Amino acid sequence: MRKVFITVALLALVALVAGPATAGGSKGSRYGGSVWATPKVLHAGDVFTVAGCDYSTDLGNVIIGFTGGSWGSALDASGCFTITDIPALSGDTLPAGTYEVTVSQLVRGRWRVTGETYVTVVG
Repeated sequence: MRKVFITVALLALVALVAGPATAGGSKGSRYGGSVWATPKVLHAGDVFTVAGCDYSTDLGNVIIGFTGGSWGSALDASGCFTITDIPALSGDTLPAGTYEVTVSQLVRGRWRVTGETYVTVVG
């Protein structure tokens, strides 16, 4: 349990340090899953939903990373998940920009990004 907590904290730190991303849209993954966020454009403080499908249930649950926070979800039998009410916050405010949202799974004993998408925060 402690190892998972430390790993989740490290993933959150990586997302925070990475800051705004430079690309938009959503991408597939070499692991086969797809992920999307709705809404794609929001204001600081708004909440959004991240969902995905076709993730390998053999790799177990997913962890979503976004601007210093992380959220976990179990996969259903089809390899799908939905996480609602993710806040577009980092500290007191989130500057305008495009931010990466990552999906990670435990692959051969290491947490790996198995999907990513982006949300845009407007002023």
